[in-house]
Amino acid sequence: MRSSASSVLLGYLAFTPTLALPPHKGAGSIPLPNRLLHQWPNGSWVENIAVRPNGNLLVTTSTPNGSVYQVKEPWNNAPEVELVYNFDEWVDRLLGICETTPDTYVVVGSRFYNEELTGSPVERTFCAMELDFSRNSNKPTARLIAWMPEAYLLQSVAALPWDLTTVLISDQYLLRPRQIQSDLTPSPGQVWRLNTRTGEYSIAISNRAEFDTAESKGPDVGINGIKIRGNFLYWANEETGYFYRIKIGNTGAPLIPGKPEVVAHYDTLWDDFSFGPGDKDTIWAAGSNTVYAISPEGKVVAVDGVGTSDNLTFPGPTASGFGRHNNDKNVVYVTGSLSNFPENPVFGQLAGYVRAIDTTGFSF
Repeated sequence: MRSSASSVLLGYLAFTPTLALPPHKGAGSIPLPNRLLHQWPNGSWVENIAVRPNGNLLVTTSTPNGSVYQVKEPWNNAPEVELVYNFDEWVDRLLGICETTPDTYVVVGSRFYNEELTGSPVERTFCAMELDFSRNSNKPTARLIAWMPEAYLLQSVAALPWDLTTVLISDQYLLRPRQIQSDLTPSPGQVWRLNTRTGEYSIAISNRAEFDTAESKGPDVGINGIKIRGNFLYWANEETGYFYRIKIGNTGAPLIPGKPEVVAHYDTLWDDFSFGPGDKDTIWAAGSNTVYAISPEGKVVAVDGVGTSDNLTFPGPTASGFGRHNNDKNVVYVTGSLSNFPENPVFGQLAGYVRAIDTTGFSF
C-alpha cells in the first residue's frame, strides 16, 4: 500500500471495455505484453489482489467504502466484474488481502477521518476480517476476526504455509499529521502474528531497522508488502528501496541469529509483490509507475511502465498476483491506483485498474 502525508489513498468501481493483448516482438521481450482488464472511475483506489483457486481475481478497494470486488475468468477478453462484499460494518477502507485455507481470505482495514488523499486512519480502529467462499463459491460469508487497536497502519498479509490459519501482517508506524511533521526520526515498523480461528494476536517481529522509514524521500512508509517463500519472510521497504528476507520458525518469529538479508535494492517506492510463475523465485513487484522483475540474485529489471517504451500503462501500481488457471499460469495481474504520473503520489489523480502481463518467455 502506498501511503504519503499520513494517508492511505482510496478506491471505487466502474466498468469499461477490455483491450486485447497488443502484438509484441517476441515472447519475453520488454515491455512485456499487457492488457487492461478493468478501469475504475476517477477517485478510485484499487489496493491489493488475491487469486482464487478457480482463477477469479479478488481485489480490495477503499472509498467510498471498504469492499472486495471479483474479476471473473480474467483470461477472457471481457471479464465480468462484480462486488462480492462490502465491509463497511467494520471499516471505511480495505488494504491487504491473503488466502489462508482454500478459498478463505483475510482482509485488513480501518476507519478513516475523511475521504481526502491526506486522510489519516482513526486510531485504534484497525481490524482483520475473513471472507469465506469455501461453503458457497458464489456467495461468501464474512466475519470479524479481531480488532487490533494497537496497530498503526496494517498493510500486507501472508499466511504461514505450514499453518494456514495463522497469518503475519505488516504494520508501519505513522506520526500524525505527517504532512506537517517536524520530527524526522525514523519510524519503526513491525509484523503481527494473528490466529484467524481464535482471533489471538501478538508481535511476531519488531526492532528491525530494515522495517523502518528513513525520511530520506519524505513522509512515506517503511515495511510494505510481505510474502512467505519457504522458511523466509520477504518484505519490501517502500521508502529505502530495499527488499529483505529473514528466516522464520513455526510461529513466524525469526530464527537465530535473526538478521535480515538484503535481496535487492533499487531506487523506487516499492509497494506489494508476488512470486512466480509457478515455483519460480522471481519477484514481480509494483514500484513507482513501473512493474519490476527481481531475480533471486537481486537483479532488478523494469518490465512494463516507466523505464520501458511503454511508459504510460502503469501509473501507481499497488500489488500483483499470478494466475492459477491453465489459461493464465504465466500471467501476472497487477492492480493500480492512479491515472497520472506525479513525482509525489499525494498529487496523484486516483483511478484504479487491474491489468494483465504475459510473462511467457521472460528471462533475465
